[in-house]
Amino acid sequence: MISRLGIIGDVHAEHAHLELALDHLQNANVDAIVCTGDIVDGEGSVSRCCAMLAAHAVQTVRGNHDRWLMEGKARHVPNAHLSSDLDDFSLNFLTDLPTQIRLQTTQGQLLLCHGVANNDLQKIWPGTARMPIERSAKLDEIIASGEFTYMINGHVHYRTMINFHELTLFNAGTLKGDHRPGFSILDCANQTLAGFEFYPELRQVRSLHLGNPPGRIFANTLDFDGDWQPITLYA
Repeated sequence: MISRLGIIGDVHAEHAHLELALDHLQNANVDAIVCTGDIVDGEGSVSRCCAMLAAHAVQTVRGNHDRWLMEGKARHVPNAHLSSDLDDFSLNFLTDLPTQIRLQTTQGQLLLCHGVANNDLQKIWPGTARMPIERSAKLDEIIASGEFTYMINGHVHYRTMINFHELTLFNAGTLKGDHRPGFSILDCANQTLAGFEFYPELRQVRSLHLGNPPGRIFANTLDFDGDWQPITLYA
C-alpha cells in the first residue's frame, strides 16, 4: 500500500530531467512512482526515457503523443518522433502502456490516467480568464462512483490541484524544458503534496496541505463557472 508517491508528468523525451527526478525520488524513499505518459515528441532521447522508466518500475500510462506515434498520426508536431526512430525495447514499452492504472494508497484508491480515464485528449479546467472551462461527464461519473480518493492526470502541462468533495485531482505537469518543468511528491500520511522544480536548481518550491485545501471545493465539473483561482505547485 502506497503512503509516499512520486509523481512525474508528461515526459516528452526529456531524459536529463527524468534522470534527475528519478534520482531525487529514489532518495526520497517513495513507495512508488507514477508517470502520466507522453514519453515521445521532444528534443531528448525516447529510448533512454523508456529504459529509465522500466528500470525504476514507474507506473506509466499512455499519452496522446504516444498513441499518435504508434498510429502514425500528427507527426507534424514540433520535435516529433517516428516509430522508425526507436529501438525494439522502446516500441514494445510504448505499445504495452495502459490508458489507466488503479493504485491503492493508505487514503484510498488512486486513478492514474493521461486525460480522463481512456480519453487521452480530455482536459479538466474550472475556468480562468486565460483558459475556458473544461468539463467532463466521465470525470463526473468517476466522482459519483465514490471509488477514488485521488486522480492524477497530465496533458495540460500545469502542476495544479482541483478539489472536489469526494475526490482530489492532481495535474502532474511536465518535464518539458520550456513549461516550468518539475515533479511532485504526494505524502498520504502527512496529507501534503510537494512540488519541485529544476531551475535555477532542483528544489522544493511549494507544499499544499490536502486536509485543509485552499480555494473552492466543487461537487463535480458541472459546478465549474470560471470563478476559480488556480492552486499551483510553482514557486
